[in-house]
Amino acid sequence: ETGRYMTHNYPENLTFYIDPAKFQNFLDRYRHTFRHKYKSPIVQRDTFWINYEDLSDLEYFQLNIYPHLCKFLGVSQSTNMKILRETVKQANPEEDLSSVIENYEELEYCFRYSDVTHFEKLREQEEVMKTGTMSSPVTNQQPVEEEVPRGDGCGGTWSVLLPICSRTISQQAKSRHSHSSNQEASFNTNRFSELTQSSQYNDSFDEACWDLLSGFCKSLKETVPPSQMGKFECVVGIDVDDKVYQPAKERLKAMIPCNVVFVDIQPTMYGKLCRIWNHLASKSRNDYIVLFGDDVRLLDCGWPQKIEDCFRNISTNTGLPLGAACVAMNDLSFPGFPTFPVIHRWHLNQFGTLLPKQFVNQGGDPFLFELYSRFKTSAWEVSCRLRNTIGGDGDARYQKYHINWRGHILNMHIRKLKKSVEVRNITGVCLDVVVPSYRTNNNDYLRRIALLRASRDGVYVKFWFVVDNPCKSHVDEVKALANELNAKQLEQSGNYFINVIHYGANRGASYARNTGYNYSIADWILFLDDDVIPDDNILDAYIGGIKRFPDAKVLAGMTTLPEATNTWTTMLRVCNVGYFYGVSKLRRHPPWAVTANLLVRGSRFNPTIQFKECYPKTGGGEDIDLVYQYKAFYPTSGLLATAAVPEAIVKHPWWNGGNLCYKQIRGWAWGDSMCILEWPSKTFMTFPNWIEHVTFIILPLAIYTKQPVTGLAVGSVVIVLEHLIKMSRYLPAALKQCEGDSIFYQLYVALGAGTVLSAQEITRVNAILRRFSLYSICRRVDWFDGQEPRIKLDIQFGSIIRFVLNVGITSIGFGSYWQEWRNQV
Repeated sequence: ETGRYMTHNYPENLTFYIDPAKFQNFLDRYRHTFRHKYKSPIVQRDTFWINYEDLSDLEYFQLNIYPHLCKFLGVSQSTNMKILRETVKQANPEEDLSSVIENYEELEYCFRYSDVTHFEKLREQEEVMKTGTMSSPVTNQQPVEEEVPRGDGCGGTWSVLLPICSRTISQQAKSRHSHSSNQEASFNTNRFSELTQSSQYNDSFDEACWDLLSGFCKSLKETVPPSQMGKFECVVGIDVDDKVYQPAKERLKAMIPCNVVFVDIQPTMYGKLCRIWNHLASKSRNDYIVLFGDDVRLLDCGWPQKIEDCFRNISTNTGLPLGAACVAMNDLSFPGFPTFPVIHRWHLNQFGTLLPKQFVNQGGDPFLFELYSRFKTSAWEVSCRLRNTIGGDGDARYQKYHINWRGHILNMHIRKLKKSVEVRNITGVCLDVVVPSYRTNNNDYLRRIALLRASRDGVYVKFWFVVDNPCKSHVDEVKALANELNAKQLEQSGNYFINVIHYGANRGASYARNTGYNYSIADWILFLDDDVIPDDNILDAYIGGIKRFPDAKVLAGMTTLPEATNTWTTMLRVCNVGYFYGVSKLRRHPPWAVTANLLVRGSRFNPTIQFKECYPKTGGGEDIDLVYQYKAFYPTSGLLATAAVPEAIVKHPWWNGGNLCYKQIRGWAWGDSMCILEWPSKTFMTFPNWIEHVTFIILPLAIYTKQPVTGLAVGSVVIVLEHLIKMSRYLPAALKQCEGDSIFYQLYVALGAGTVLSAQEITRVNAILRRFSLYSICRRVDWFDGQEPRIKLDIQFGSIIRFVLNVGITSIGFGSYWQEWRNQV
């Protein structure tokens, strides 16, 4: 019944769910219609505006509205029109929408920094309240936690999985079941550096093995309260042919301070820790499961209770079943990495095994943490510290074997977990920040980036600072900064950890970004330059954008350039060379955007997408190429593959400190000219521009006719004419930018603005000559990727006019030669 809610008020208990993506789509369609139809001076308006108040006041309607409405409809005012009864105003601007919209908190977070008036006002009110409460006393009232039913909660039972082995690594390498080919040895390297595999002991180290195990047992006894030790069980895995531990099981029972279950490890599993982990877990019947090694030293008393509390809090906060979580302990040997995750029996009941069968001996711990982080149920318990004396980020007692689990394997288990917990949407956000760093003495910028935080829980962030500079002092400075901030952060959580990668060389921005991009396991990668200043809310803004644009694979933030400070920067403003830095303000679905502030889908979804190293080290063209790769990889997304998030703002400085930067501009042109060869389908043909005309027409003519002076004169006229045309093109912008200055200065700025474009055109021709790429002559990159066919037509039409003028000048200049040639003929 259309309109039945408009004749009377809505029910008081009415609630509804608003999908953020559909709401954003509605806003985009509304704005597009308003800007391109209602406000357009060209398009005839096809809608008559009228509000509720006009309809409700019958007398006002008949006198002031009805005549205009009849004129709009093209009917006589004598026509009888029935007044609708559905005129009860439903919306109250002061109404508390949080009680009506079921997912109001989610919606508010997604649109918090957008220009939606309701949320904009709400944000302003919150800022005022926050300012007021900063000076008010803070109470220390603890939140009341819901009581969790007994069974899997407080006082749960524990299984410590403890594989022990007395064989040296040299003996393991000789095993017929181990992987020892040179190809695998080169592949199975440490996560961050190539480490040689070496043993900690010689062949006769029986007592050393016992000492190592004794240290673990002692730390377990000292950190688990005696009242809880009765709920502990050690599932000890021993190689079937182990000559030290197999004959000494009674000694092991006496040493380990809890109940012990022995499990034989068959030779087919030697060195395959993940499969041993699965095997030992299958023998467990307890609530909480954790894998330790005999080289682990537990440091904090009461760690089991803290972890159980963490599991209960996660279940209470998310509403998911108790045990649908992963809690990582704080490994001081490998900080910021979930080396020792604790898993609940619930996980085994759902998946059947602890880890997928594809795992060998690496990646199991981060896999579990990453799996549950998508559901906001991965957590760090940093107060539960331990030290891994042999493993961690150093040498291990087995050959490390990595598999690629980040893509299909992880996605498959995420889908299964989503089905198990019966959630509508995955709410956890995994977002890493990659910053290539070449500039020295810029720790203030890096610190600002590293302190970025999201305002909500369930956001998992890691920073990757990739030092693309062989200068040792710069590497040391970045590492010192990371160590300082990590130490402070680890007092609260293992989240927002800073990883520093360096390779002792300057390989360029593309290589550096690829390095961080490929290390990351996150669903989203935020690329930031090391000289930008991001807004404090940039992570929130991008996360809101992820929710609002679920089909997008590239989200473009807003990169603002400073106001003009001198004549050169005024010229840059006038020629609008930074258009695509601020493209997110101008287009909802930008054709591409700069990598100074760009969020893209993580490499685990699309590993073949990479920054190409054929582009300049300092940048230029690689950002266009990257976005085009995403569009090609996801062809069904179409225009929706990219989306603008203008509220995700960074401030970018002027290049070269605001001084002349033709070198930077030429670098961009050299790079984007590569896009012609890499993406020929994204190009179009024009007539020769001025520099192509001079290089490929006037110069050959001057050589052929042996008239260099004429060629020089004709070329000079073409150049002058071109820059006069460009000056006239940029003069309106110069008049506006330099308002109040003399006309001569304004003309000078307009002329200088034209030289910026000319420098790029000269560079592209130089690139054609250097590459011997005849295909690139008269070919241009479609910067708007088909979104603006009128702009392409304008460029082509303009090239025709210029070419006709240039041909005319050339014909006049070489006219005497043509006349002489004709007479000879």
